[in-house]
Amino acid sequence: MLRTVLNRDHEAKGPLLAAGLFSGEMPKIAKQLVFVDGVGGKRYMRGKLIRHFEQRGYSVRCFDYSASSQSLTDIKARLAALLREVAAQGDYAAMGYSFGGVLLRLVLQESAAALPPPRRMVLLASPLTSMRLASRLKNWRIYKLMTGECGQLAANTAEMAKISFPAVPTACIYGTWPWLGALGLFAGFKLPHDGMVAADEAAPGRFALAAPIRASHAFIPAHPAALAAASGWFEAA
Repeated sequence: MLRTVLNRDHEAKGPLLAAGLFSGEMPKIAKQLVFVDGVGGKRYMRGKLIRHFEQRGYSVRCFDYSASSQSLTDIKARLAALLREVAAQGDYAAMGYSFGGVLLRLVLQESAAALPPPRRMVLLASPLTSMRLASRLKNWRIYKLMTGECGQLAANTAEMAKISFPAVPTACIYGTWPWLGALGLFAGFKLPHDGMVAADEAAPGRFALAAPIRASHAFIPAHPAALAAASGWFEAA
């Protein structure tokens, strides 16, 4: 009887052994996407993005953080750990929204020797330079409380300039609808921006693919044109 049970148990585990579940190896996942949200990112705002990519066969991992209560060092360490975990399961693509794109570039730059990079990236409404809005608000108490070290970095011209351009194929998707967001109050509406990030801060001219989206900052991750441009970029590899 014992022999029969052991044989059946081995037969049942056979497919799992082949997948690596009982060999100490992580099973490989064919299509993976890591989405790094912005400082004020809301989970309910990214449901459409997750569904879009899951319908195309991706396993989507989202990275959250609290800029108001976590240090930048801790946030970067957590993101690096997530990227290592995902990379252990196979190739992956990465998307950084707003300050999430800054975090992605920082972590990939600082962990280049130890961290397998994504095969392709999208920076979604993400600044490559310091932000006018952050520079204007950096000394406001409410801004400092809500954005912490992340908000101060976004306002620091010298420190933002030290973050290298991604060494992997990267696309830029940026917004051009300025009517919803605080930047319009300070910069007006003649300067192209999405209400938070100006078009020249996203630096579309530096990218192989740069897709302008007629949407305000908060709604770009759910915009159909932005999702189509992102998935098209990932699938072009």
